[in-house]
Amino acid sequence: MVKLKKRKSSANKKRGHKPRRSGKVITVILAFLAFLVLAELTSLVLNKAVTSKQIFVKETLEFNGGNQTCGAFKPWDILDFPDGRIVLSDQGNKRLLVFDPQGRFQEEIGQKQAGPTTLSELSCLTAGPSGSFYVMDTWNTLIRGFDSEDKALPQVDLNGKGFYGPRGVAWDGSNFVVADTGSHRLVKVAPSGVVLATWGSHGSGKNEFSSPYEVVAGQGRYYVVDRDNNRIQVLDTDGHFLQDISLGAPPQAEALDAAHQILYVSSLDGKFLRAYSLDGKLLGSLVQGDLQNPQPLSGATALSITPQGDLVAVETDKVSVFHPLPSAPGQQP
Repeated sequence: MVKLKKRKSSANKKRGHKPRRSGKVITVILAFLAFLVLAELTSLVLNKAVTSKQIFVKETLEFNGGNQTCGAFKPWDILDFPDGRIVLSDQGNKRLLVFDPQGRFQEEIGQKQAGPTTLSELSCLTAGPSGSFYVMDTWNTLIRGFDSEDKALPQVDLNGKGFYGPRGVAWDGSNFVVADTGSHRLVKVAPSGVVLATWGSHGSGKNEFSSPYEVVAGQGRYYVVDRDNNRIQVLDTDGHFLQDISLGAPPQAEALDAAHQILYVSSLDGKFLRAYSLDGKLLGSLVQGDLQNPQPLSGATALSITPQGDLVAVETDKVSVFHPLPSAPGQQP
């Protein structure tokens, strides 16, 4: 009987040991699951905090053409110069408009100044060397140029080179880079009109585009408004993919503040105007007002940076200048 009791007691100990091991395993599993849930909640909170960060700015200037001799305008793009000039591509009226730093109308560049080819859809602008500037004449497939006195320069003819409805153009210091919207590609073009390189095809992967609408050049990079892929795609000057900046909505316009290393982007649906560092980190959304009643800046159809680093935003028929602006991480304000 003693031996039997010992065996029974031993068996009971074994049977009693197994539940305790299972309990420990279950406790570990539950703790691990709780950790995962907590990590996910923390991530959501942090992401929400980052994406909801607000950058307060104030409007320092607003102007339109309704009360000026140029009349109302419907611009596609805007460009600021070191000397303070402001140029608009007034696509709705087939002309270019020049304003002074205070938004006062100075000059109209129309068909007479542009030359014999009828102006069509004037789209994106870019600054060239020695105070010159260029504009993409989309359906004439021309890059039109004007010197510092607003006199026409020789046209860069892109016809017969595979372009279809190009909208974006940027001068990188040596050549033009064109966002060829209808052909879903980026093209480097010499001032003579010779095509030096083409990058991309229709798609959503690296070095693929879907309706690229605008491009800016700076810091040895090209920043492409890859509209229908809801992103800014970043390439080096040899066309190598560097990164993309996912926006969650189609971008409409962009402006590069090279001095402060900030990229500003507005959405096509007019719901946001954001600031990003050049490595793609969201710095925040631009708002006006105060902490109790912040009003988001939205609806910008074109963006530019003044020589002082202020942001110029176009909203359908008016131009606004905003200050002050943030600095990227590690930069002095």
